[in-house]
Amino acid sequence: MSKVLIVYYSRKGENYVNGSIQDLPKGNTEVVAEKIAGLTGGDLFQVETVQPYPADY
Repeated sequence: MSKVLIVYYSRKGENYVNGSIQDLPKGNTEVVAEKIAGLTGGDLFQVETVQPYPADY
């Protein structure tokens, strides 16, 4: 078990990317959290909302 825990919230779906809206399978923060976990050997924990944000948030 790792002593490093990466806790993150990331919104996938419709997001702004380079000035346009794209449907992302992973949110930007999730991508970065996975990179940090790979570098540190840490464990990932994703915070989820009770009610999801609307798709066009």
